[in-house]
Amino acid sequence: MRIETIATGDELLTGLIADTNSTYFQQQLLEKRGLTVRWSAVVRDLREDIVEALRAASARADAVLVSGGLGPTADDFTAECAAKAAGVELVEHAGAVAHIRERFHKRGLEVTANNLKQALVPKGAEVVLNAEGSAPGFVLRIGRCTFFFVPGVPREYRWLVDTMVLPRLASGEAPRTLAVIKTTGIVESKLEALVAPLYPKYPNVTFGYRTHPPENHLKLLGAPADVEAARRDSLALIGELAFGEGDETLAGAVGALLLERKQRLALAESCTGGLVAAELTSVPGASAWLESSAVTYTESAKQRWAGVTAQALAEHTAVSEVVAHQMASGVRAAAQVEWGASVTGYAGPGGGTQKDPVGTVYLAVVGPGGFERVARHSFPFDRDRVRRAAAWALMDLLRRSLKA
Repeated sequence: MRIETIATGDELLTGLIADTNSTYFQQQLLEKRGLTVRWSAVVRDLREDIVEALRAASARADAVLVSGGLGPTADDFTAECAAKAAGVELVEHAGAVAHIRERFHKRGLEVTANNLKQALVPKGAEVVLNAEGSAPGFVLRIGRCTFFFVPGVPREYRWLVDTMVLPRLASGEAPRTLAVIKTTGIVESKLEALVAPLYPKYPNVTFGYRTHPPENHLKLLGAPADVEAARRDSLALIGELAFGEGDETLAGAVGALLLERKQRLALAESCTGGLVAAELTSVPGASAWLESSAVTYTESAKQRWAGVTAQALAEHTAVSEVVAHQMASGVRAAAQVEWGASVTGYAGPGGGTQKDPVGTVYLAVVGPGGFERVARHSFPFDRDRVRRAAAWALMDLLRRSLKA
């Protein structure tokens, strides 16, 4: 089955918003139907462009999901374009009119003429009332192709995709599945070099790569049995560089290890300004293993909150192995927990020394039984990327330390 998507809207082509709707559909389509989209188009709000896109898709696709342009305003004319592409007229759907009136009545609002415009659909279309909004979805045949038209509002889009679109898409092909292995601390080219020897062994598995800095993901697509075997072999080659699979996160991996050990963590962050704590606290139930976090941005804060000595700052500077170690030890002692972790560095654009230029970051982890680990990284990026890379590097150092 050849499936395509068309998203309409000037805002998608001017950078005002990103097309997250199509991403949702693609993920659900693969997960629930074992199918993938062959072609995806984004079309601006011009009638002739939308009609052209619909006609072109109808000549090559079996099913097309079209989103956007079903609202009440003057720039919402997707239904009109659909009718023109199909060679039919627009008609008012009584059920949609009643649905719109009921929604407005419940909210105490007056129904205006432009609201009722949303009840106009191509003649012969199957209408599906929208439980999340006023504009209905509808299904329309154009030539050999079945088109599904849904609003672009994400909440409405997802409800109609789940209830109207996905149940009607079936595959005559062998089922396929997707496995995702997540890594950090390794560049995309190196990741491929590790698993490339598996290509000849699994000719029916598609090996793909996605960079999501500071992470790189390996994607395996194919028949379930082949993907499972390729997944096991890939994990064996990648080893400790892999921190999770599927929807798992690096922060979640750290939390799971702390929870398993029944131990707690305290943080001292300088250049990351709380990014590590933000990631860790995004994990549900983080209070079971994260005790506290201090943003020790200045030298005085490092002394007051993380136990760094004035001598260490004077002799080694705030960005140094010694200070990172003292920060981790200090917050661990202050919080009276098993683990302490810290990060300090030059995020830029200013600062840095000849020995430690901008992008240099020091990390430290201190744990039970005299465990100590300090690492130095150099990230030649802009300020935001340095901070994010440093946060991930500390979480990964924590993960490895907890598994040691």
